Amino acid sequence: METKFYITIGREKGAGGLEIAQKLAQEFGIPQYDKQLLDEAAKESGLCKEVFANIDEKRGSKFISGFFSGIMGSLYSEYGTSSGINREELFRIQSETIIKIANEGSAIFVGRCADYILRNRINCLNVFITAKGEDKVERLLECNKIPNAEKYSRDELVELLEKSDSKRKSYYDYFTYKQWGAASSYDLCLNSSLLGVDGCVQVIADIIRHKGWSK
Repeated sequence: METKFYITIGREKGAGGLEIAQKLAQEFGIPQYDKQLLDEAAKESGLCKEVFANIDEKRGSKFISGFFSGIMGSLYSEYGTSSGINREELFRIQSETIIKIANEGSAIFVGRCADYILRNRINCLNVFITAKGEDKVERLLECNKIPNAEKYSRDELVELLEKSDSKRKSYYDYFTYKQWGAASSYDLCLNSSLLGVDGCVQVIADIIRHKGWSK
């Protein structure tokens, strides 16, 4: 009988966490979920995926309102409010989606507090990926993932990434009662500036095989 196992990857923006997850998915022939989780959560709940995208890894305000409440009042009504949906409720829906996916088989999850949501699962390796600021900027510039990058100096781009990570930290710390990026919150912390993306993939894959979770 095949052993189910899970890899969760927390990451600084631009550190290569998603690329590492994609390569691990190819290595082990299992699915990886990043923003696909938003689509799955929307499908399970009947809500539009834009609702989840609006709070994706952001602490934000307590209620989603304005534009979304105006066009989606009928969908919100089943949750008992016409002015918006509680972010804790959206987190619960997303958590249930992660658990459902995990019940179906081995998988890799990027962000979304998956390490906390799957904290009671055996065969789960929780990883955090960090990198030097300049390396993160270079990676995102190569992928054209920084809008209007030419308007900013390198120092300003590093600052923008730090602000993005601050939102991830706020979201993670709020919902997990742990510390985002702290070594004590994970099984393994890797620096992609030191190891490279492929080096990080190799270390993680070696641990999975050493544990006997996959051949």
